[in-house]
Amino acid sequence: RLSQLVQDLLMLSRMDLKVLLMKRQTCCLNDLVSDLVEELAALTIAAQVSLKTEFKTHQPLYVTGDEEQLYRLITNLIINAIHYSRSEGLVTVRVLKEDHDALIQVQDVGIGIAASEQPRIFDRFYRVSRDRSRQTGGAGLGLAIAQAIAKAHQGSIQVQSQLGKGSTFTVCLPLQNLPHVSM
Repeated sequence: RLSQLVQDLLMLSRMDLKVLLMKRQTCCLNDLVSDLVEELAALTIAAQVSLKTEFKTHQPLYVTGDEEQLYRLITNLIINAIHYSRSEGLVTVRVLKEDHDALIQVQDVGIGIAASEQPRIFDRFYRVSRDRSRQTGGAGLGLAIAQAIAKAHQGSIQVQSQLGKGSTFTVCLPLQNLPHVSM
């Protein structure tokens, strides 16, 4: 746990200083989300939570960025949604297009976040529920890392949440301009 905490802090520091090397490559968000949902299946079974995907676009969505970092961003959001969902709950991951942006939404029907807490949830080490750190070992860095990665990709992350009803985190990333291929 301590080693992971140090790695997370180093990553955030490097992102702050803009010295973290980012591999710029074409990333297919549809593939990335599908792979993640498959990879996290065991965690959802253990938590007794259902995880489903919805692709609200007929074509795959591509962004330019560091695939490992984008993977980390989405992983953090999905794992949080699973951990904060009630047993028999549902976590939905949506991929959609809005204008020139790709949106990834991670929605749960879990415990939600009080409006008074929402402005601070992206702060480092901030935890809405202190109990969770004992249960799952979190340090309060996951959302700070997710936000830093989104910003490093010229994107953003927002939350909509109601206490007792669940949360939806939306990541907005600029779509890559790919030439249209005719078939």
